[in-house]
Amino acid sequence: MNHAIRIATLSDAPDVWRLLRQFAVSYSPDWIAFQSTYPHLVDVNKSLFLVVEEESTVVGYLLGYVLPTLFANGPVLEIVELVVDEACRGKGLGKQLVDSALTEAWTKGCVEVVVPTRRAGAFYRGLGFAESATHYKMKRPA
Repeated sequence: MNHAIRIATLSDAPDVWRLLRQFAVSYSPDWIAFQSTYPHLVDVNKSLFLVVEEESTVVGYLLGYVLPTLFANGPVLEIVELVVDEACRGKGLGKQLVDSALTEAWTKGCVEVVVPTRRAGAFYRGLGFAESATHYKMKRPA
């Protein structure tokens, strides 16, 4: 199979929506919110939004942000979403997306790449990441 990794575009929205619904097990993706947010994500210069195609169909994506920091002595890339279509898992596509993100991060001068996750620790450890922090969250009151 021929796979291509590239920057996400507006026309990828239907495929990304399909993949998001596989990814978000702790959240309930909302189509109206997605339609409002997606165009901004592909147009934000601080985001890194990559997709991987298989035979002209997007079968995975990675979304991250370059964050300026004081504590790390430079910018940090935070990978916040990574998903590969269930039917395409096990082909190394997630690793290819992360490898591309790492290349972009180092090119942009990032000093580290971080991933907040609790379900994919083994995947990231297998790529050379080390566990370093616990994340806390607070949802906006209703």
